[in-house]
Amino acid sequence: MIAGLFIYFTTSALRYQVPPIAIDLQSALNLSLVDIGWLQTILGIAALILAIPAGFICMKLGTRNAVILTAAISLLGTVIGGFAANFEVLMIGRVFQGIALGLDAVVSFQVVAAFFPPEKRGFPNSLVSSSYVFAFFLMMNIAVPLRDVMNWQGLWYFCDVLSILAIILALVCIPKKDKELIATAEKTVDAPKMQKGSTRAVWLNPMIWLPALTFTLFNVGYFGIATYYPTFLVEVVHADQEIANLIVSGNALIGVPGAICAGLIMNRLAIPKRKLLPAFTMIGLAICYFVAFYMPDLVTATILMLVVGFICCFVPPSLYTIGPDIVRRPEWVALALAIVTVGQNVGMSLGPVVVGAIVESAGDWTACAIPIGVMALVGAVSCFLIKVKPADKGADEAVSIIQDAK
Repeated sequence: MIAGLFIYFTTSALRYQVPPIAIDLQSALNLSLVDIGWLQTILGIAALILAIPAGFICMKLGTRNAVILTAAISLLGTVIGGFAANFEVLMIGRVFQGIALGLDAVVSFQVVAAFFPPEKRGFPNSLVSSSYVFAFFLMMNIAVPLRDVMNWQGLWYFCDVLSILAIILALVCIPKKDKELIATAEKTVDAPKMQKGSTRAVWLNPMIWLPALTFTLFNVGYFGIATYYPTFLVEVVHADQEIANLIVSGNALIGVPGAICAGLIMNRLAIPKRKLLPAFTMIGLAICYFVAFYMPDLVTATILMLVVGFICCFVPPSLYTIGPDIVRRPEWVALALAIVTVGQNVGMSLGPVVVGAIVESAGDWTACAIPIGVMALVGAVSCFLIKVKPADKGADEAVSIIQDAK
């Protein structure tokens, strides 16, 4: 679990190399604002492209080797970026970092699926989600001290160290493939039957696409709010820019206890009832979105952001737990995680674009309240529609044998 948390922490840190020192990069490499935007956008594009292949890579290599591969690609990208003297070379490094980010969106949650039985996956998944927040705050706060000592390259050198530590932790902490619950189940139950199981059954299962749809709708609203709410606070509520940024970033920090609460709740819920947690959360978010752009002052806006930050962190760990619950066949878990990740990345990419386009076309911030609120309600409905069938008898017997052996 330590190794799984750390690789997610490491790749999350890659997201925030550019934002806190964007001005320094512009000056040092003669970059435009468009160039800065592309250094961030390329991460999302690469992550989206790698989501499905990441599932097959996990299935082929096993969890340990997949983590090592992810950390190695991250290291390659940070080394290239650290020696960049122009935009083109820095962009190449960011492409490799985006590949690592795309792999790890599946790999870290695969660590949980490989070494925890289904009924115990909720809490560790919430811990993985929480490590993103800590990476965000760390990078935003150490950026200036590192820049003062080692110029803008300091953040790249720091991520070099993180990537090397992630490789070491994977080698030391993660057992080989034959020790995973998934691999052991494949050997324990009827092997020929398991090998003939085509992944087509996963692709054609409408249930696995429902959490992916929910994730897309969730991220459209959440990243739309996260991107533009500081600007709304400055333009409409007349907040200082620094205060507006602090208010919105505070919702990420308050999400850590929210994610942990979600994990504890999921571990106590029966597997078929886990869908209720993200469903009711999406309803709560819809209510928040309906009123978000009508806040009259900073106090009410701050309270709203804290509520949104706390409950929104119920959704990602829930969906990453429900995805494997739907397929249940151990050898299909990585592919299920990959499909859920596709929904996450699509929503992350569309959120700022959709919300920005609505506001710009209407000329009014309140115009986006109803659309993103309705999307959240549709996400809630898609959660309610999820049905988790009983696991294959052979897979259940395998997990039972493993638990008895432990």
